[in-house]
Amino acid sequence: MAPLQARGSRVWRAVRRIRNLSSTVALGVSLVLGGVLAQSSLATAQQVGPGLDPGFFAATGYRISSPAVLDYFQHRGGVRTFGYPISNEFPLLGQRVQLFQRQMLSLAPDGRVSPGDILSADVLPITHIDGLSLPAADPDLLGSAPQPTDPDYATQALAFVNVYVTDDWNGLPVNFQSTFLNSVNCADAFGTDPCDPSLLPGYALELWGLPTSLPTSDPLNPDFVYQRFQRGIMHFSRATGLTQGLLVGDWLKRVMIGVDLSRDMAAEARGSRLFAQYAPSRPLALDRPTDLPDTSLAQAFRADTLMAAGQVPGEPTATATLPGNVAQTATSVAMTATAISGTQTAFQGQTALLTVTALALTATAAAAGVGLAQLGTPTATPVEVVSNIPVVNVGCLGDEQMWFIPRKPNIGVHVQISVTSQRHHDVRSMLLGGPVDPGPVVEHIGPLGFVWTWTVIPTVEAFYQWTFFADGLRPCITSGFNAFAPLGATPTATVTSQPTNTPGPTATPTLQTAPNVQNFTPTSGSCGDSITVFGSNFGTPANGAQTPPGGRVLFGSRDATLVSWANGSITFFPPPGSPSGPTTIIVVNQGGSSRAPGQFTLSAPSGGC
Repeated sequence: MAPLQARGSRVWRAVRRIRNLSSTVALGVSLVLGGVLAQSSLATAQQVGPGLDPGFFAATGYRISSPAVLDYFQHRGGVRTFGYPISNEFPLLGQRVQLFQRQMLSLAPDGRVSPGDILSADVLPITHIDGLSLPAADPDLLGSAPQPTDPDYATQALAFVNVYVTDDWNGLPVNFQSTFLNSVNCADAFGTDPCDPSLLPGYALELWGLPTSLPTSDPLNPDFVYQRFQRGIMHFSRATGLTQGLLVGDWLKRVMIGVDLSRDMAAEARGSRLFAQYAPSRPLALDRPTDLPDTSLAQAFRADTLMAAGQVPGEPTATATLPGNVAQTATSVAMTATAISGTQTAFQGQTALLTVTALALTATAAAAGVGLAQLGTPTATPVEVVSNIPVVNVGCLGDEQMWFIPRKPNIGVHVQISVTSQRHHDVRSMLLGGPVDPGPVVEHIGPLGFVWTWTVIPTVEAFYQWTFFADGLRPCITSGFNAFAPLGATPTATVTSQPTNTPGPTATPTLQTAPNVQNFTPTSGSCGDSITVFGSNFGTPANGAQTPPGGRVLFGSRDATLVSWANGSITFFPPPGSPSGPTTIIVVNQGGSSRAPGQFTLSAPSGGC
């Protein structure tokens, strides 16, 4: 995907800054403010404990001893974001880490602090705990996620969040996207210094990581809805209307100590090499040290905790089982039905700030003479309704991306096709070209621009290819999905005019008119580049055939090498032997033939393709 063109925007600048990747966090981003934050006021410092030590937390008896970790903690929301510390800093697999109620922070040798992928399969592999049924990581979603090695990873990652993290799900105000975006506010990140709100979505991405599941309701409690991320799980309760992050750090601590484990949790947690490792009477306080090289738990769960409980390290009372009021640092979600501990409840009365989306759009609206109040609340926009957000028709920006939910649908299942872009395209000049009518478009605003969504229902087992046209029918991006027959159904759907068990040949649709070719993309390329022709009346293949009767594509004087054929689009490769230079494209069916406007310029070796 081409990089963003709008180099003057604050969102673009923010995206370009997200480049400091942590090698210890898979598929993650670590943003370090360095000297800027070192001089910022500590707006959210939690000054509790003896001597008003900002790093000591009497609620759990633990101290944040590292200045770098404390600085990071304070500039990412403090207790509101992470909960209280529930361990001391300790070495884990060669990294210095510290556990918090909702997170695990890692301190690299160069002083960088980054959140860990606490829900990875080898750390906390759970989908059940305390009676809750949590969504597992979706391999299809993981397979479609952007990679940190992508040159425009930050742009793609926030676009990924744009599409797969939503505020409304099945009619419920789950507010997952708003919760994600409001994880860090200006006061957290900048204190009293000037705030750059365009950086805040990147900080949220840093804390949560990418979504690894779609929103999912609890099969045993329909009032609960969850969404899983790389570094946390969001929980919505219909009864309270609240959305909060679950206390996954507490869960990991319970797994490591091996106490206070519910039956459903213990069964899955045994798959983690951290399971029941804490053994303070053994060297390094490890039960199975060969499973955890370069690790020591000797001081992880003792020192400050035992002193806070009135105990002294080294005495017989300092055993593997911590005091009950410390080991259970968070209220059980299953018992409260709100997923909020006493610590979290104290923050419910705080005034909510403007969403990061609205802040990030301020500069765009101001430049166009539109106040933030004029933008209003994003609502579904039918294709015939004109949005009041400024539109500049200058073609494709280059950051357009296409997404599908679900990515591998069955026949008859609703599929949402979404296109994202930083610039506001005009819905009146917008088109989604494909094998079936996609219907009206719905528009909303996400953390990095705009999202347009169509809904289609695949009816046959085939590849469905789509092209997004913007601003005067300029093709911006082409992608597609495969539709599959439901489990146990006939593998390939057929199109017949009579029952399949009736003797005689299967009827096929009769084409009444010649094909109509409107355009093709790209307009130039090499022998190995696919070409897609768009138009109408191409005909629909039936009975598993690659083309309708009489269907063919002529690339010059040769038959093209077909990839897919639908009534509105055909994809193919230049055929073997095609010479270099301008070449005509002609679509043929039973009704006649049609030549594409213009010619494709082929770059081929001297001997042809």
